[in-house]
Amino acid sequence: MLKEQYENLNKENANEKLERYFQTKTLQRLKGIGQFCGMDYIQLKPLKPIEYYSRFDHSKNIAYTASKLSDGLTIPLAGAVHDVGTLAFSHVNSFKRGEALTQEHDELDVKSIVSKDEEFLQYLSEDGISLSDICTASRYPLIDKPVPTLCLDRVDGILTTCLIWQHTHSFEEIKKLYYMIGYCDNLNGQAVDPFNERLQNFEGEIVLDEWGSATYEDFFHAIHVYSRIMLGKESRYMMEVLGLTLQYYEDIGLITEQDLFQLSEQEIIEKILNSKYRDVWQDVSSMQSVRYAKDDTDGLVLYSKPKIRQANPLVMGQMQVCDISDISGEFYRELNPIGEEILKVTYPLTGDLNPSTVKVLTKYKKH
Repeated sequence: MLKEQYENLNKENANEKLERYFQTKTLQRLKGIGQFCGMDYIQLKPLKPIEYYSRFDHSKNIAYTASKLSDGLTIPLAGAVHDVGTLAFSHVNSFKRGEALTQEHDELDVKSIVSKDEEFLQYLSEDGISLSDICTASRYPLIDKPVPTLCLDRVDGILTTCLIWQHTHSFEEIKKLYYMIGYCDNLNGQAVDPFNERLQNFEGEIVLDEWGSATYEDFFHAIHVYSRIMLGKESRYMMEVLGLTLQYYEDIGLITEQDLFQLSEQEIIEKILNSKYRDVWQDVSSMQSVRYAKDDTDGLVLYSKPKIRQANPLVMGQMQVCDISDISGEFYRELNPIGEEILKVTYPLTGDLNPSTVKVLTKYKKH
């Protein structure tokens, strides 16, 4: 399986002390939450992953790689727990709340969750690590940093999108991209562009270095795949519709937000399918097409503006750190189509939903 090959790649020479943390209830819960925000359960072909990749897999692989690029266990554990507050269907919950542009309030507090796991706390005590030190991933640029930088959370999203969700890359291609990843705490007195504010205020960041036959342009192409799928009309519309669908089931009392934390995605779907209200889920999950809507379009017409997911990585160029745009014209050629996709997010969308589903979900539209 591609997922197993990819995990073994991340796991090479990783700290073995991480393994017992992965067996705790806090992290095991993430096995029931897919990385790709509900796309495992739909039939829309452009969006269906070829394998199931969970938030547990995502968290493990971040922790494994962090243990190779940092000292000790603190930073890897911050990576391991950064998603423990994730609800079932992940960022669909942002669309449900009308917060698709920010996606910042769809997870529960990490510290409050880990503090209830006695086994996890015991391991922290044995390893001499403070709970407070691992509960804010943004403290560690290796794990989490704002766009346009690369961090391990973003790198794993990019590589698994290409390998598992969109299947645009083979494992061997992903392996080469993975080995390009390095981390710099500081620039160590290297010559720095005096006009580059990002380099002047450098506080630690993933920096790419070409490896084997893999080039910087190859890595940016992977970023491009990641950005385009997030901006594409199919993913935007499906995320919006799934958000409305969850809101509908919450509104009628079939599921609660507590269910979205306590139950796996499969358990929630089973709960829906075993009810008399199953038709909406069955229709939404079997949708086959999404198109741009016209003024006279019938159906569920939505305006979906997602969070822009993009990266402009730093690279080693001529023995000094610089923006990839400083050395690669391909960067701009790849970027142009993304700009075109961004312009299209203002266009209305619709899909092939049954009129009965449209009637039910229309009352939950945010726009």
